[in-house]
Amino acid sequence: MDTTTARDRPPAARLSSSSLSRQSRNGRRAPQDNRSNSLRSSQHSRRQSKRSSRSDSDTSTRSRAAGRSTNGRDNNNKKQPESRSNFSKWVVTIVMFLAITDLVVLWTSVDLTIGDQNGDQPHQVGPEVGIHQFTEKRTTDIHIQLMRDIARKQQEEAKKQRPKKDIRRIEEQRRRQYVPIDKVKNVAKANKVKNEHTFGVDEHIVNILTAANIQLDAELASQLPSWYDIVSMYGDKPIIHGLETCKTYRDTVVPADRMLGPAGIFNTGTNLLFELMKGNCIILEASTSKTHREPKRNGIRFQPPWGKHNPPSFHRGQHVAKFWGEGINQTAFFPVVMIKDFYHWAGSQCRHSYTSFWEHDEKHCPKLVDSLNHPNQALVKYGKGIIYYDSILDLWNRYYQEWEGQTFPHLTTRYEDLLFHGEEVTRTACDCVGGIFTTNFRYVEGSAKENGLPIHNGANGLKKALLQYGNSANRLTGFTDRDRVYASKAIDPNLVDRYGYKAPPLPT
Repeated sequence: MDTTTARDRPPAARLSSSSLSRQSRNGRRAPQDNRSNSLRSSQHSRRQSKRSSRSDSDTSTRSRAAGRSTNGRDNNNKKQPESRSNFSKWVVTIVMFLAITDLVVLWTSVDLTIGDQNGDQPHQVGPEVGIHQFTEKRTTDIHIQLMRDIARKQQEEAKKQRPKKDIRRIEEQRRRQYVPIDKVKNVAKANKVKNEHTFGVDEHIVNILTAANIQLDAELASQLPSWYDIVSMYGDKPIIHGLETCKTYRDTVVPADRMLGPAGIFNTGTNLLFELMKGNCIILEASTSKTHREPKRNGIRFQPPWGKHNPPSFHRGQHVAKFWGEGINQTAFFPVVMIKDFYHWAGSQCRHSYTSFWEHDEKHCPKLVDSLNHPNQALVKYGKGIIYYDSILDLWNRYYQEWEGQTFPHLTTRYEDLLFHGEEVTRTACDCVGGIFTTNFRYVEGSAKENGLPIHNGANGLKKALLQYGNSANRLTGFTDRDRVYASKAIDPNLVDRYGYKAPPLPT
């Protein structure tokens, strides 16, 4: 064994041995370098694959997000028509339910009348009394708005056709009517007509014409009714109920707060009473009142603060009229209620129906019953709602039955008494509230409704009223035999007797 070391060897030997050792080392490292290169390449390939996979995943994520947004829009587009269709279905369902409920309520005879103030049994509408009443009621209710539209259009057309001269005249009348006065005056004007020659006309009628400043001539005298005819129809004295309440009113209301005005159903002379009271009566203390103020400061008002046509039971103290009603103490107002003979009143309703509606025409009015002799239903629009009546005769009955049941101070008198006994009636009403009556009574010549409103066109003046209501033959104008038979059975006999009206003869 060679025990010599590399230091002991010669340089050549050392060189050869070192080169051999390097070669041997290089030989051993070569396989290792190959493995490292392959490792690096594999790592590089893995990194490349990861990058590609990440890019692919990002692309797929973006595509999925885009897909979700597209699907969301599609779903929203699908949901919108579905929601609209669902809403439409609900609306149709609700409308059908309400319509079916309405039919069931009507068919089972539920009374829809607003406030039966007299305690009467509600009028039944059902199969047992005939489908025609059901049809008429629904038809009237459906077409009420149409009637109002037609009336509004007629008023507009009449206003357009009215000459400008008439418009100026009407405006001047209104301006004069509502100018307050500063001093208390006797508002009655001196009469100019004397009517010394009477042409055989009774003194009572001559006095009425003279008070209205109407000249009597032979032609007019031949047309006027006799005083005997008037007395045979209405009696020789006026009928005024409620005089016992005058003292109660004067004791409970101080003079400065006292007020008086007309009340009553349509076409009963409420405007005439207002004009007569305004021109011939004054409450002196009203000029200093702090609770109310009239245009002439005389305590005479156009209507009650709850409305002159409205029934008192559910309007007095519960409703405020748009005209002359705001801020007025309703308990301090003293109403004078006007009533008119039903047969004459029905004819007035045919000329001016106001806010009452029932089926009729020019050839057949008042048409109390239909072709089957069933009552022709009517409705009236009041301040607080609509009330249904069996007929306009039922309207007349129930309206004044309600006034008969009122206990607060008020007077009730007839339109016919205001026409033929105007001075006595107005004097009594003026004394009732402690007013001062004129010494020179003045009647209203012409119509008390001459205020330019289309609803009052054709209203009777004094001369026409004397001819109309002084002739008993005009009482049944427009009534058929069926109407007369129905009226004789349905009219309230207590009201007829209380106000001195006489029943006309039945048809033969």
